[in-house]
Amino acid sequence: MKQRILIGVIITECHVDFQSEIMRGIISQAFRSNCDIAIISPLSNFYADSAHKDTEKSICDLILSQKFDGFLYDRNTFYGEKVHKYIDELLVLSDKPVMLLDSSDHKNFETTSADDCDAFEDITDHLIDVHGLKRIYCLTGPKKAFVAEERLKGYFNSMKKHGLYYDKSYYQYGDFWTESAKNLAEKIISGELERPEAVVCGNDVSAIQLTKSLMAHGIRIPEDIAVTGYDASDDGYRASPSITSYERPNFQLGAEAFRRLYRIITGKLCHKIPNEKGALRIGESCGCKENRKMRRSIQREKSINSRFEQGILYDDMLFDITNADNTDIFADKLDNYTYLLYKMSHLRICITKSYIESSQGQYSDKLGFRCGDEVKIVLAKSAVKKECGSGEYFSSSEILPDFSAEKSYPSAFYISPLHYNDNFFGYIAISFGKNPMAFRSLYYQWVNYVNVALEQVRIKSALSHAVLNNNKALLYDSLTGLFSRSGVEKEFSEHLAAEEKNCTLDCITIELVGIKRIYYRSGEENCSRITASFASALKECTRENEICGMWSAQTLCIITILKDRVNEIYSELHSKVKESRFSEGGNFNVDFSIGLFTFNTSENIDLGEAMYKSTVNKIISYNIPESSENPQFEKLCMLRSKIKKDPAFHWNISEIADSLYLSKSYLQKIYKSFFNKSIIEEMIEFRIEKAKKLLNETDLTVTEISKQCGYSSYNYFVRQFRLSEGISPSEYRESQISS
Repeated sequence: MKQRILIGVIITECHVDFQSEIMRGIISQAFRSNCDIAIISPLSNFYADSAHKDTEKSICDLILSQKFDGFLYDRNTFYGEKVHKYIDELLVLSDKPVMLLDSSDHKNFETTSADDCDAFEDITDHLIDVHGLKRIYCLTGPKKAFVAEERLKGYFNSMKKHGLYYDKSYYQYGDFWTESAKNLAEKIISGELERPEAVVCGNDVSAIQLTKSLMAHGIRIPEDIAVTGYDASDDGYRASPSITSYERPNFQLGAEAFRRLYRIITGKLCHKIPNEKGALRIGESCGCKENRKMRRSIQREKSINSRFEQGILYDDMLFDITNADNTDIFADKLDNYTYLLYKMSHLRICITKSYIESSQGQYSDKLGFRCGDEVKIVLAKSAVKKECGSGEYFSSSEILPDFSAEKSYPSAFYISPLHYNDNFFGYIAISFGKNPMAFRSLYYQWVNYVNVALEQVRIKSALSHAVLNNNKALLYDSLTGLFSRSGVEKEFSEHLAAEEKNCTLDCITIELVGIKRIYYRSGEENCSRITASFASALKECTRENEICGMWSAQTLCIITILKDRVNEIYSELHSKVKESRFSEGGNFNVDFSIGLFTFNTSENIDLGEAMYKSTVNKIISYNIPESSENPQFEKLCMLRSKIKKDPAFHWNISEIADSLYLSKSYLQKIYKSFFNKSIIEEMIEFRIEKAKKLLNETDLTVTEISKQCGYSSYNYFVRQFRLSEGISPSEYRESQISS
């Protein structure tokens, strides 16, 4: 199959509506033209200098890869001459065609721009023709910036066309951010500038800040001064009042820039995708009535984003992924949190060889990066399952193996750096499949957690390797007493060294698939007890010369030379698990599955790869009947855990039902059937428990405690507390002090 053209896109802040629409146009046109896209996307705009940001820009070194056939470069998203010079020099060195987006003339690169002049003229016309306003000011972007000058030109055209007066005091250059909007507001409030009837702003960010600053000093918007924005961002529509703005044809800009670059590279015209023209978006800030349909659409997006935000903020992701001693365990743990990446289709975590060596004892104080450095994928994930990678290093000049693989469809990956301060670890690549979208702002938080975890893993792993030979305790799992992963690997390597000839081994994994549900239902302590009891039962099933250990937090393993052990192990475990329900030692009846992978010692098989293949190849599963009665059980356990962690949150039954795709009545019915209490009853119980803890352990007033527990009414809190405990909060605190 012929290799596809690979176009690089250099851009940052892809989560912003403006850039997101440009990317949608680029990717849509690329897919229509059967081209691959690699978006080199730092997560910083480099507005200020720091060691962290200096390392961040190292990802741009991938520009020098010979895999690229050309580049689209959104120079305006990067702030500062220093980073501009750095990227410009790399692009010149690449010797590939470069197409700038919305930029003024450049001595080395072509440029494609959207028509901001006519659009800005339209929005100024709206204030004049519809609202009859005459004294109109303009706040645009930086002086000599192409898009800022084009928008200002549109304002001039409208004022001239209507025969309205304006002079230099009527228009101001700014920063397309908040500071210039604050300065303009101060001039109007102080009287330095005569109060206008309206202000047209170069973007929504400026318009939002201007309305806030003016309203804070009693100036009404739009009654006293009408304000408009530009770019039609969601933030502008969420503002109060909602901002009248212009839906700039950014989609069309991205598509047109790609088509022009494609023609430069191939000498051919590509098939066009349908046009999406810009249009005026009506809000309340100009004096019109807003579009309620759009309001509902934005609220829906906000609700979806809120659910994912809760997952990142309230789950144990950061704690869990930092609690790993090597990159394999880290990858296994991180795999459990990829569901937080909205509409993710494929994910690749690529780690440099220098990072791997650093974590294996060759510790280095500084980890840099250059295109061509060796990297390997430690986690490859699709939307539905973990993918089995080769585990081999490849040159970063190849960007990703996906771009070299034969596939029947084009792909687009966003590639962002993984690093901590001045240490570069590798890069993360995320694809949304056939959906031409960009990542959301929460992706920043997710990647930041990964960066922190990688730094912790590097330190822990390096320390472990330094003392492993002198500290046998590191070879054993503290909870179960079985071999830890390091211990299993050490025993395995010694076992192979002792073999005089080739032999066939069975790698058997026993995954406690029900342990997470138990965690959500009854807490960490009970999980630990069950895991320890189960491990003890498995140890009793193990025969001489078999390696038995804890491979990960919920996966145990047995490596054996004996044949047909899976059925024997399952039979013994099944019997012990069922018997535990009636033993004095405690019930460890838990769902588990057994996987198997068979390999020969002569094969070049990595133990981590063998374990992964074993977990994927499930042979037998044991399920507690309760867990299979209703497919919603685990979701409800997770919901209950979230309510317990944050009972003060405003839990809305209708919103919860929508997030679980259930009706409100059915949600309440099955919740009570599982937990013998309604959601509201549980929430009240958790709130009272939190209140008791605060009364007992802090000096906060009862009023402050009521607010921290989610009560807006002090009297209602006292009434519920008395119903639950039989005494008032103050009486409860006194009883605890006296006891």
